[in-house]
Amino acid sequence: SETLIRTALERDYPGVPFWGEESNTPPDADEYWIVDPIDGTVNYANGVPSYAVNIALNRRAGAELAVTLELPARRIYWARRGHGAFRRDTDGSETRLHVNAVDELRRAILSTGFPYTRAETADNNTAEFVYFLPRCHGIRRIGSCAVDMALVAAGAFAAHWENDLNPWDIAPGALLIHEAGGLVTDYDGNPWTPARRDFIAGNGQPALHQALLDGIKIARADL
Repeated sequence: SETLIRTALERDYPGVPFWGEESNTPPDADEYWIVDPIDGTVNYANGVPSYAVNIALNRRAGAELAVTLELPARRIYWARRGHGAFRRDTDGSETRLHVNAVDELRRAILSTGFPYTRAETADNNTAEFVYFLPRCHGIRRIGSCAVDMALVAAGAFAAHWENDLNPWDIAPGALLIHEAGGLVTDYDGNPWTPARRDFIAGNGQPALHQALLDGIKIARADL
């Protein structure tokens, strides 16, 4: 599927470089496509109905355009910097997305994921999960970071955190959430960039985001 997407983008947008799972290094260009042809591969391979196609047009200042196609539901989430984030449902209706306003950890529904290397390293998100589980309203683990981030943008989840991911997993959702009024940082609280493999994507409520940063710092202290 990456080959099909790449061929279509090169046909319609000639000269814009491409960065995906089969391309090891980011292009040295002012703008380029970031693509994940299937986010949630394990779900897809095992018949779990939650995975996505993730595409972003990235510039040096960050993503300019983003599209997440949730499958098999065929819901399309998209955003353009400065123009908002939207969802188109299968009936053709379109909804502008807004993050929710939950500002306390105890009332927040969170989502997360775990790295493929979780059996090989202690830095596998288990400590963070154990810390947050009794302190929040609930934690969901869908198995597709793209879908999780789209649901943060849509206001279903208050925040998503995860580490050991690639830019094509994060960049489209980061723009969706930004345009829906949220905030995406790395674990140090700085604005997320493709150089970082960890992130917190939330609704932007200062108290909640700080609680997430503090919790991750506490949970990771002994790693």
